[in-house]
Amino acid sequence: MKDFVKKNIRAIFFPVLFVFMELSFHIYYFGSFDLYMLFASLFALAFGFLVSAVTGFFSRKANIILAWIFTIGTAVFFGLQTVYGHIFTKFISLSSVVENAGDATEFWKQALHGIIECIPGLIFVLIIPIVAVAVAIKKKFICNTEEKKPSFIYQGICLGIGLVFYVIAILILPVGGKEDFSAYDLYHKDFMLDMGIERLGLITGTRKDIHAFLFGDKEEINIEKTGNLSSLVIEDKPKEPTPVPTAVPTEIPAPTEITDEAKEPDATPTPSPSPLPTPTPIDTSPNVLDIDFAALAETEKNSEIRAVHQYMSEQEPTKKNEYTGMFKDFNFIYLVCEGFSPWAVDENVTPTLYRLTHEGIVLKNFYTPIWYTSTSDGEYVALQGLVPYSSNSFKRSKHNSLPMCFGWQFLKLGYTSRAYHAHTATYYGRNETHPNLGYEFKAKKAGLEMTDVWPESDLEMIQNSLPDYINDEHFHVYYMTVSGHMEYTFAGNTQATRNKDAVADLPYSSNAKAYIACNKELDKALEYLIQELEKAGIADKTVIAFSADHYPYGLEKEYIDELAGHEVEKEFELYKNYGVIWSEAIKEPIEVEKPCSSLDLVPTLSNLFGLEYDSRLLMGSDILSDSPALVIFSDKSFITDYCMYNVNNRKVTMLKDVELPEDYIANVTAIVKNKFNISKSILVNDYYKYIMDYIPNVVTERPHYPANE
Repeated sequence: MKDFVKKNIRAIFFPVLFVFMELSFHIYYFGSFDLYMLFASLFALAFGFLVSAVTGFFSRKANIILAWIFTIGTAVFFGLQTVYGHIFTKFISLSSVVENAGDATEFWKQALHGIIECIPGLIFVLIIPIVAVAVAIKKKFICNTEEKKPSFIYQGICLGIGLVFYVIAILILPVGGKEDFSAYDLYHKDFMLDMGIERLGLITGTRKDIHAFLFGDKEEINIEKTGNLSSLVIEDKPKEPTPVPTAVPTEIPAPTEITDEAKEPDATPTPSPSPLPTPTPIDTSPNVLDIDFAALAETEKNSEIRAVHQYMSEQEPTKKNEYTGMFKDFNFIYLVCEGFSPWAVDENVTPTLYRLTHEGIVLKNFYTPIWYTSTSDGEYVALQGLVPYSSNSFKRSKHNSLPMCFGWQFLKLGYTSRAYHAHTATYYGRNETHPNLGYEFKAKKAGLEMTDVWPESDLEMIQNSLPDYINDEHFHVYYMTVSGHMEYTFAGNTQATRNKDAVADLPYSSNAKAYIACNKELDKALEYLIQELEKAGIADKTVIAFSADHYPYGLEKEYIDELAGHEVEKEFELYKNYGVIWSEAIKEPIEVEKPCSSLDLVPTLSNLFGLEYDSRLLMGSDILSDSPALVIFSDKSFITDYCMYNVNNRKVTMLKDVELPEDYIANVTAIVKNKFNISKSILVNDYYKYIMDYIPNVVTERPHYPANE
């Protein structure tokens, strides 16, 4: 009887252990009891019986080693995802673990803080499993307690039972539906890490992630057959108000405020009114290059490239408009601001940020979704106009042809082209990625003098870099800021401590004050930049544009709610932000109501500067054109002119009083999926190199400028 009990404990120990870990993780992290727990449990049982078979097959010593490898490896990964998800609100992919492990060591303080906050969850997913295995080994409940050779039949039965549970799990997935982003869809068709872990379990989500890491680049993309977004335009109901109107050029003040000089008044008044001048026709031709994608598709042998050619041939380009070339011959300073959000803006404490977010071109419904590799993906979207694929998209693009990027585009026009970062050059591989954008790149300890503190000062970065370009005839400069980086405490953020007095009288908690205080350094940096541009007499011939890399996920939700003055909605409002396009030449704000995002900045700014570009090649669209709105998020949720759609709960929130066609959500979902898949193919297949011969005046030589004396 005793042997029978031991033998059966040996068979079921690991299945029960892994089910315990999956359920504990799901309840702790997602806080729900739902059907997904069943799917996760069945897959965990299958994995557990596999481990039972393997750890009973060899000698006891070998089995013990294997038991520890399986247990510690699984438990540590459960713990890692618990802490990482708590800090970043997203899960980490295997590729990020492999490629960014060295970078992550720089933020051990934030990691330690996250571990402390996640102790309740870690007890269940990390500590208890390891203790349980130690006890089971000591009591000889597992790892082949017999001295004789293992029973092949017994191990075969364990494998068979595991296979049965796996088949059952696969067969019952349709119980949750087969629609987009269901557990069935995530398993068989369109796997996404965050949603996959929630709906299939961490063990199965990790297995799918490993498969994507090893073979994902080789999988052929699936292009869904669908029309363009403009074909889904819906007429508003008559005589009904529209709470969120779509901005079109006729509704936005025309760019007549930009003037080189005020004209002298006419000394001799005309005795009679002169005839009105003939208005100059507005060029509304499509913003495209002379590329016949359909013809390229017919002759292309590579099926992946042919699919992208075909997709491009079917896209409707955005049109030129009265804003095309508005900033022709202007200097251009572009920033991606670390952890910036509306909650950093205070009219009195951060007056320059307040000015820039309320003057110029004001994007009133702008979003900065968080992607897979947080800051690096935020840069990738803002600089390349593509949807990130998996993680480390920017690093993966370091040898790709990128002719649409601003660095190369402005070099074509004879501008100098430089990029700066206040932190180390090698973090996220910027020393390789940013020169590939057409920039001469400088960073801390790589050509840019910076005080060795954490985080570094944005003001110091601009003070030490501005002499490089302020006297250039025409310049384009890109900055990745860092002062707004977490942690948001006066003990853990040098810039917050530096600006503590500036926020002392604000009616907020210490963490909320610290967040505004560290962004005060960004405010001072921009104030200094504008003052120097004014001294040089070029503030009215320079454009400053910026967006955030992501919302401040290092600031706990309770403090975000405190700063917002209400409970911030987590699915969409949390990502609402400011997108800034500012010049002293714009005398009156140009307000845009159209929903838009950082993905739209490359095409919008390209049109404003009158650059040669093809709007079909970018995944966003010109915000100031008459193109329909589309904001997409990493989980493939979206916002259009008419509604918000949350894929997690399939909730539709209407923005206009219209009736959506029955297939509207399905059609937009297909359009969104295509943008993800096409972006993936552009990245992994280096698609732009196949059309380089059709892009005029291409510059490929990276700049190098002599150091200023």
